[in-house]
This record gives sequence, structure tokens and C-alpha cells, in this order.
Amino acid sequence: MPVGAVRDETLAWSDALTRMEHELHGALAAVDPVPWRPPIALGPIPPELQERATRLLEAQMHTIRYLEDVRQTTARHLAAVRAVPRSEVGPHPVYFDLIG
Repeated sequence: MPVGAVRDETLAWSDALTRMEHELHGALAAVDPVPWRPPIALGPIPPELQERATRLLEAQMHTIRYLEDVRQTTARHLAAVRAVPRSEVGPHPVYFDLIG
């Protein structure tokens, strides 16, 4: 493969990884999610970018686990709030245990 083609392939992969890293940071920053579009026609990842891609994959997996934990916690909190009776009219203090 010509040197220029290798350089272009490396740049294309680097750009794709940068975009994925940016999207990952956006997921944690409560930025409106952008639909994921897989990179097209990049070919095999260049060896010099494999470590970066591995770190990105690990960060994505960590973020998925974190967001799932947050989703489950939020669902539990919503269930607790919905369990509070609404039959009383007027301002009455209401307490409920989120932990138990």
C-alpha cells in the first residue's frame, strides 16, 4: 500500500475515533444525544491506533454500565414517588424512605 494511502487511512481512523470520543463525552455531559453512525469504508484499524481504540471501547463500556445504573436508580426513585398517596388535599408533609 502506498505511504500516502496508509497516512490517509490513519487520518480517517483518527478522525472517526475523535468523533466517537466526543460523542462519549457528550453522553456523560447530558448533551442531546447524536444518533451513532458507524464509520464507513475505513478498512482495518492501523496498528498505531489500536491501543486508542481499545481505551475508547473500555470507556464506552464503562459509560454504558454507569448510565444503566443511573437509569435503574431513577426508576426506583420514580416508583417511590408514585407510591406516595395523592388522596389528601392541601399541603401535608410527606416522608418516604428511598433506601429501604
